[in-house]
Amino acid sequence: MRTLVLAAAMAVLAVGTAVGAPPTIASGAYENTLLIGVDPATGDVRGYFDMTQGGGPPVISCAFYLKGRLAGAKAAVDTFYPDDPKGDLIRGSLSAQGPGKVRLTLPTEHGGCGNVWQFADATQPADFALQTAKPWTSVRVVKAAKAYLSPTPGAPHGKAYLVKGDGVGVRAIQSGWVQADFVGETRTSSGWLRAADLYAP
Repeated sequence: MRTLVLAAAMAVLAVGTAVGAPPTIASGAYENTLLIGVDPATGDVRGYFDMTQGGGPPVISCAFYLKGRLAGAKAAVDTFYPDDPKGDLIRGSLSAQGPGKVRLTLPTEHGGCGNVWQFADATQPADFALQTAKPWTSVRVVKAAKAYLSPTPGAPHGKAYLVKGDGVGVRAIQSGWVQADFVGETRTSSGWLRAADLYAP
């Protein structure tokens, strides 16, 4: 009987600890096109935001890569367009706001973002809710005009390909190849991409 009572007390304590645990930044696809990958071994955070407004003309886009390292439930991040990591650099913060929710804050806006999705307006925080959790350890962006998906590293590719500027969640890396997920509007495409076809993380 004593053992049973002790086990019940331990279970209650475990539940209480889980409920009281601080929120964390989760890997996956968030609403409004934000992708985040967190490496649990290093705490490195990588992400990509890519939103376009208007069917044209004009077409206004807001796109930037982010990288940083977790410190508790928050990460100081560098954000920049993949083609111009130094000239377009804006430092900001990514923080957990509750289970499956994050906030991305920047002191100024990247080009186009002020008209698409604002990150520097303190009165309207840029909050995002997790739509689909994924086991991503990083996020990468396609650099090549066409990046073909292969079923295994080095295998002949099919017809499916991604284009420059597409963001992907990274599942694994192997000998110059990256296992990745591309989250489209209606479906997710997965496969192996040549690392040379992607911007450096």
